[in-house]
Amino acid sequence: MNPIPTNIITGFLGVGKTTLIRHLLSHKPDHENWAILVNEFGEVGIDGALLREGGAEVKEIPGGCMCCVAGLPMQIGLAQLLRRQRFDRLLIEPTGLGHPLEVLKTLSDHFEGVIDLKACLTLIDPRHFESDRHLANEIFRQQLDVADVLVATKTDLAEQNHLLAMETILRQWQLAERPLTTANNGELDQHWLNLPHNHHIPLPDHAHHHHDNYPAATLPPPDEDQPIVCKHHQGQGYHSCGWAIHPSRVFTLAALFNWINGLTCDRLKAVVITDEGIVALNMAEGVVKMLELDECDDSRLEMIHSDALDGERLEQELVACLMAE
Repeated sequence: MNPIPTNIITGFLGVGKTTLIRHLLSHKPDHENWAILVNEFGEVGIDGALLREGGAEVKEIPGGCMCCVAGLPMQIGLAQLLRRQRFDRLLIEPTGLGHPLEVLKTLSDHFEGVIDLKACLTLIDPRHFESDRHLANEIFRQQLDVADVLVATKTDLAEQNHLLAMETILRQWQLAERPLTTANNGELDQHWLNLPHNHHIPLPDHAHHHHDNYPAATLPPPDEDQPIVCKHHQGQGYHSCGWAIHPSRVFTLAALFNWINGLTCDRLKAVVITDEGIVALNMAEGVVKMLELDECDDSRLEMIHSDALDGERLEQELVACLMAE
């Protein structure tokens, strides 16, 4: 078999990776079969429901960085995915808090001849270049270093000072020569996927860190006896709290939307069954967006924050958004 054209699509939390992949899927050739290996920091798993609607075969690796422990979660997940059928393209979406160099290392060590690594696309929000928290973050810098193409997102929300700061930092970090394009609302031309990959910095010799609880326990699905299942995660200076809710429990959309708008967190994603249908909710930089979906197995919501989250209080508030039984 010919190696599968493969792209890594990386970028920090909330920069729009899933939105961009959904757009790419909506414009893929009808005769092609695409696969997606997606990694989420939290352990609930929400992106899979969003991406499967695009007609791709999806394998989720929840619970932190998929390259931990010498890349074993990624090796297993990717091997399982590639055994399912023959694919015409593979997209790998690491968590916004994952180490892309470790992902490249795993691909190089274990999948040579199986994949044909094309351009690594790094999504960047210009507003982050005036954020000391982002500029000082090792993962943020690493995501930029591995980029074959820099994709600026949310430029419609950026001001001139953000764009000037981005230009200055890229020049200071010797990245100004990398191809740079924009993709507001995830709209990116597919020709960028076919550019070659170049190794810009040396790959690590070993895994960067270990998780004491690996392999991560699979989140049990909610059932009638336990209609709400909660899972917490912590790492890389961030905390997550997520819930899976049995499909018999239906949310009042207006109440849920208002509650989410009042939350303080770095990132929130949800796929929920409501009194107005199935919707996906996405909050980043304090802005909540909503998308209608056709189906989902259950409701799922997860938030990520740099400060510890009060899971018990948040769950009480979440439950209050459910319709009366």
